[in-house]
Amino acid sequence: MTLELLVAAQSVAAPEAEPGLPPDRLRFTLEYASAPDCEAQRARLAGMLGGDRFSLDPLDPLLPQFLVLQFPGVRRRVSPEALFDAADTLVEEMQLVSAVPDIRASFVGAPEDPERVESVADAFLTLTCWVAKDEALPDDWAVSAINVKPVWARGITGQGMLVAQPDTGVADHPELAGALDLSRAWNTLTGTADPTDPLSTAMGNPGHGTATSSTVASRAAGRVFGAAPGAKVAPIRCLDAVVLGLDPTPVAKAILHAVHAGADVISMSLGGALYSPAMAAALRTAAQAGIVIVSAAGNCVQPIVVYPARDPNVVGMAGTNHLDKPWKGTSRGRQVAAAAPAENVRVARRKPGDNGQGTTEPSQGTSFATALTAGVAALWVQHLGRQKVRDEAARVGITVTDLFRTALKATARRPAGWPQGMGAGIVDADALLRLDLSRISPLAAPESAPPTEDDAILAALEDSFDAIEMGDGDWPRVGTEAVYLLNDAWLRENRAAGVAVETTASPRPSAGLVRHMPEPVMRGLAARSDAGAFTPPLIAATGPSAQYAKLLAAGQPGTAESSANLTEPEARARLAGEGAGRLMARTRASLDRLQATGLGDRDAQARMLEGAEEVIRMAAENRLDELDLPGRITLEALVQIQDRPAFRVIDGSVDTDDPLAGDWAPFLGLVVNLPDWTRSVGRIDLDGTHIGTGFLIGGGRVMTNRHVLEACADEIAGPGGSLWRLGRGAVTIDFSETADGSQRHALTGVVMAGPDPINGVERLGHLDMALLSLDATAPGLPRALPLARQMDEAADMVVIGYPARPGRSAFVDPATGAVSREIGNRLREIFGTDYGRKYVAPGRIIQGPGMLPGDSEGWAASHDCTTLGGNSGSVLVQFTATPSVAGLHFSGAPLTANKAHALGRVDQSHLGPIPGAAWI
Repeated sequence: MTLELLVAAQSVAAPEAEPGLPPDRLRFTLEYASAPDCEAQRARLAGMLGGDRFSLDPLDPLLPQFLVLQFPGVRRRVSPEALFDAADTLVEEMQLVSAVPDIRASFVGAPEDPERVESVADAFLTLTCWVAKDEALPDDWAVSAINVKPVWARGITGQGMLVAQPDTGVADHPELAGALDLSRAWNTLTGTADPTDPLSTAMGNPGHGTATSSTVASRAAGRVFGAAPGAKVAPIRCLDAVVLGLDPTPVAKAILHAVHAGADVISMSLGGALYSPAMAAALRTAAQAGIVIVSAAGNCVQPIVVYPARDPNVVGMAGTNHLDKPWKGTSRGRQVAAAAPAENVRVARRKPGDNGQGTTEPSQGTSFATALTAGVAALWVQHLGRQKVRDEAARVGITVTDLFRTALKATARRPAGWPQGMGAGIVDADALLRLDLSRISPLAAPESAPPTEDDAILAALEDSFDAIEMGDGDWPRVGTEAVYLLNDAWLRENRAAGVAVETTASPRPSAGLVRHMPEPVMRGLAARSDAGAFTPPLIAATGPSAQYAKLLAAGQPGTAESSANLTEPEARARLAGEGAGRLMARTRASLDRLQATGLGDRDAQARMLEGAEEVIRMAAENRLDELDLPGRITLEALVQIQDRPAFRVIDGSVDTDDPLAGDWAPFLGLVVNLPDWTRSVGRIDLDGTHIGTGFLIGGGRVMTNRHVLEACADEIAGPGGSLWRLGRGAVTIDFSETADGSQRHALTGVVMAGPDPINGVERLGHLDMALLSLDATAPGLPRALPLARQMDEAADMVVIGYPARPGRSAFVDPATGAVSREIGNRLREIFGTDYGRKYVAPGRIIQGPGMLPGDSEGWAASHDCTTLGGNSGSVLVQFTATPSVAGLHFSGAPLTANKAHALGRVDQSHLGPIPGAAWI
């Protein structure tokens, strides 16, 4: 156990405390068995950390057992793995019940704007979660679907009711005129009474609170129909993005503010992967205060109901469309109480850069099912009477939330064929309000049968939450970390959710969790098929490029028939004629040579050959976008055979008699001193686990990707500077061809790194580069590689690196978003790929620097060399008259293009120069 991370954070923190609970801060919530002496604890902690540049304050008078530890100005760039390790040390050293870090754990999509071009994850969500806007639907279809108009006709509009709305805050909009009670608003991020949404492009969900508030209480004069047009909304700004995992402490504070403000309903259109004891305690406090709490079941992680919707003190809501069918992206599960409209619900919209002009538009997400139901709850409390429902709940011995949930389920409208996991049915406001208060509690509401638990990780997650609710054993101490690890494991198994994982390597449990690991957690983590596998950054979905036809039709590299010299029409014409037969002959010959050398599986090769002619025909007809998954696998295999193979490095070079050498043999045979290039490339490991590739550039510096660095190190960045900590284990680079340890060197520090976190998602405007140091005087070091000032887009290139054993999530079909092991398994069966060793893969530049959409810095290029996950950090060498390193490979996936940073452009950018580099 160590507090090294917190000692470092204290050293770079600002000397003065910050007001509020700012986003993206290094922060922990400490839970004591009873209310502690805050000053005594602060003095104790200062002694442990060697200084007092931190704040330690009560979370709220309603929960005096919770203190919040925060490091002023220190940005949260530290991995959850390291944060949980530090938290466990705090528990041990300070005799706490629990210590929970606020962490960034992307888990839930919030697709309120399908046209938003925000990140590559959005492209996956379009395939797996979002639906197209439908402007033809009536503006009021959602309130009609929940049967609220008859209630309004009886004069029940929510008059006198207060709905607290923890969210991103609100911006000025005509649809909110008269709907807000700003006298009871708050901002937990700044500690002020100003709940204004800044509508910043840096936010994950700018304008979200405006949209959800309008769905609760917009008046009838405009185009948005709130469910409770007479109620007031108290906006509470507590986050920048409505996906939790993500700062639960400000949300817990917001819930407690709602209690102080005297709210009747709390509407929580947010949720995520991280269980929070402080949030659970705040929800329990709010429920005991007689407040109805409604929360979103989740978006785009369909089998998982997120937190806090699954909390026993919350009514969890799923989403439907105008046909009374489940919305495509809704979460489902036994914790869902009911459903309400969540697809193409018209909402008020404010966006960054809209010049203050509010609009309305159809939107989607369980956020809006929640807001509509919160409005219905306000109608219900008004109709029955605030004190009467509280008295009845007390008489029965339950909370008002429990009473509302029972009535909601008992009166829900259940369409024919209603699916499992969607709750009792669709909200029916009129039936709900016609149910007499005295008849609610004895009623047995119809239950939604839980989904079949055939997913071992999901089953372990469910068991863990059940155990956390019981609060026995070590669960109070380890529950949050256990939930995080199981959610991360599920994401790596199901990357089609389109949500980024935190790091390329699976996080490891803290020492405390290892010592106190409950059985369900052990079972769930043991079920990971991807344990130890490499998870590359999520990249944008795309169909097969027209470049594939050129690769299939190519002749000998470096000649007039090479793929670089063919136009797309010429390539398709060649494939429609003699090129098809030539390609089939070459494919059969290559497979024969693979079999003769004992590489690959004969049956897999035969299956590929059977589908090859049809794939070639579709390439000739420009119909590659119609290929099914087996066809896309065959296409990738044909390209590797025909024009983009990957060769094992043996004795520093490539065997020109390799079964796949084909027309590349003459080129490879002419490469001068290839061993001089391959020997300077090594495999980067964390405690022996492959996390990427790197290469020597001079001065004892190894170049790799920032996302590789993020898999093995933590950045502590604050007003006092930035420190990198290689504290998760032994970080090494091994230059041997099979990474057998014979040429292993310790990586000892970080010389530089791109300033922006990658966090598991390809972002072309972020520099995905890092330089690590090693002992430059160590014996046996290979030579430093010279870098190219200019990337020659016409030159032949090779990528040299170490393909890792890919996890399931590495093989997301980029056309459909579907995860399929078949891609990786079939390609390995065909070629007999030996993961973890050094390979050379030839290819060409497809789009030069500055030509890729989203490349705001002009430093990214795409290439077609064959790569896999562990190639992150590989060197891209251009073979011109003076060979040199043109690029740093940083992302790619099967069936799509790869990306590399053009090093000359990086050196000349505002983040240059690259220290220690030698240029030619």
